[in-house]
Amino acid sequence: MGNALVWFRNDLRLLDNDALRLACERHQTVKAIVVRTPKQWLQHDWSAIKWDLYERRLCALADDLASLGIELTVFSTDDYAQVPELISQFCHTQKLDRVFWNRDYPLDELNRDAAVDARLRAAGIDVVQCDSNLCVAPEQIKNGKGEYYRVFTPFFKAWLKRLAENEVSPPYTRDALLKSSNVEHRVSREQPLQDAVPVLTSEGWSVSESDIRRQTQAFVRERVSAYKSDRDRPAIDGTSILSAYFEIGVISPRVVLHLLQKHSPEFPHGLNQGMHTWLSEIAWREFYQHLMFHEPRLSRGESFVAETDAIKWRNNAREFKAWCEGTTGFPIVDAGMRQLNATGWMHNRVRMIVASFLVKDLHIDWRWGERYFMQRLIDGSFPANNGGWQWSAGTGTDAAPYFRVFNPARQSEKFDPDGEYIRKWIKELEPVPTKYIHEPASYLRATYGDESPYPQPIVDHSERREQFIAMFKAAKG
Repeated sequence: MGNALVWFRNDLRLLDNDALRLACERHQTVKAIVVRTPKQWLQHDWSAIKWDLYERRLCALADDLASLGIELTVFSTDDYAQVPELISQFCHTQKLDRVFWNRDYPLDELNRDAAVDARLRAAGIDVVQCDSNLCVAPEQIKNGKGEYYRVFTPFFKAWLKRLAENEVSPPYTRDALLKSSNVEHRVSREQPLQDAVPVLTSEGWSVSESDIRRQTQAFVRERVSAYKSDRDRPAIDGTSILSAYFEIGVISPRVVLHLLQKHSPEFPHGLNQGMHTWLSEIAWREFYQHLMFHEPRLSRGESFVAETDAIKWRNNAREFKAWCEGTTGFPIVDAGMRQLNATGWMHNRVRMIVASFLVKDLHIDWRWGERYFMQRLIDGSFPANNGGWQWSAGTGTDAAPYFRVFNPARQSEKFDPDGEYIRKWIKELEPVPTKYIHEPASYLRATYGDESPYPQPIVDHSERREQFIAMFKAAKG
C-alpha cells in the first residue's frame, strides 16, 4: 500500500479533509507535514493575530493527528522557493511514495504547488491534489461559452445547480476517520514549533476543532434563521463569526452545506431566508476564490476593471493615518477601525462602510486599505479581502456602481440606530445623546467648544462624493 504524506496548509482539520481521508484509506503508514514560511507570510501581509491563531491551531492539530497515530512534523523556511526541495527530501528520508494536499488558489500558492508537484513527480513520487476547501472547484463552474462567471448572480445560480446535482455527503467524523484508517496506531512525538513570529494574542478564539464544530451547529440551530435581518446590525450578535476558522481551514464550507441540508428536502432550495442568505455568503467566498484562480492579475494587485487603474488617487497620508486610527470625526467609521485595531475583527457591514469612506470620501487607493485590513484581520482572506475592497471601490467584478457612495451618517442611522456600537468603541461619545450620535460635531462644539474629546469631521462628505464621481468618470473616459 506504500507510505503517504499529507501536506497541511490552510486546512488544519481532521473532519471533511479529503487529503487526509484518502491518505488514511489508501495507505498503512501516513505522516503529516506543515511548512511554515514566515518571510513569505509577512510579504503576504499576514496579521499577527491570524499568525497566532494559526500557530495555536497547529499545536491542537498535532494532538488531533496523534489520536489517529499520525505524526505531524513542522518545518520552517524563508519562502515558497525552498518548499519543493524540502518536501522532496522529507519524502526521500521517510520513504514516502505519495503526497496528498488540498489546493490553494492565489497565484503564488498555485506556482508553489506546481513546483512541488513537478519536483515530486521527477523523483517518482505520486501527487494527489484535492479540493475540500471549497464546495465546488473552480474548473467545475462555467457559463455556456465555457468561461468562468464574472458576475455573482449567474455564478450563484450555477453554483446552486451544481450543489443540487451532487449529493452532499455527511462530513467524516473523527471516529469514522479512525475506523476507515489503515494507519498503524502509535503515539506521536511532540513537535515544537520553530522560529519566533509576530504575536498578538488570539486567546479569545478557540482552536479546538470539536468546539468550533459545536459553535457552527449552535449558529445554525439558534441564530441563522434571523441572519438576513440581523447580519447588518453591528451592535448585536447576528453573524456566525466563523470566518477566521474558514480561513485557516479548521472548518470546511461543506460542513455548512451538510448542516443546512437537514432543513430542506429540496436543498439547496427550500431554505428559509436566513439560511439562504448565509448560503449565499458561502457562495460569495467561493466566487472570490474562483476569480483569483481564473484571473492571476488579481494576485498582482491589479484592478479587475483595467481602466480604473487610471484613477488619480489623492493618497493623503494625514487622512489615511486618521482613518487607520479611527479619528476621522465620522463615528461609524471610527468605531469600525477601533474595533479592528483592538480585536483583529470588524463587523462585515462596517467593513463596507469604512472601505467606501477610504476610497470615495478620502480618495485613497483601495490597495492601501486592502493591505491595512490584511495586516490587522484575524480572518484575513486574500481572495475575499481583495474582492470586498474592489467591490467597494467600484474597480472589481460585480462591483458597487461608482456613483453609489455610502453616506456614513445615514448608514449609521440605519444599522446602528441607537448608537450602541458607536458608544462601545468610541468612549468619548458615550455621553452624547442619541439624537446627535451619528453626526455629533455640532453637539460637541456647543458642549465642549475647542476642548472636544472627539475630532471634527476631516472632510465634507457631500463635496468629496462629487469629486470622487468626477475622478471615476475621468478615468473611464
